[in-house]
Amino acid sequence: MNQNFTLISDAFLTAGIDTKNVEFTITEYSLNSRLSFKFNNIEELLLFLDVTAPSKREMDIRSKFIENGIDPDKYFYVNFFKPKVAEL
Repeated sequence: MNQNFTLISDAFLTAGIDTKNVEFTITEYSLNSRLSFKFNNIEELLLFLDVTAPSKREMDIRSKFIENGIDPDKYFYVNFFKPKVAEL
């Protein structure tokens, strides 16, 4: 998967996204965008995002699976996007 991590990181760099601030949705299908990637399980996603257990960010990510009814131990797609900036 490390080769895929490089591919994802390169896409982030092109889009001007930082892995520490990235926002994303988790779905059972790809949105067919430049920033939609398949992960084999939640552990792979946490490894890519450099999230260690236990942490609030890990719990937030795990809760997204529950909210969307997605099995974290089977493949899924993560659709990344830039954080939204609040307008004044």
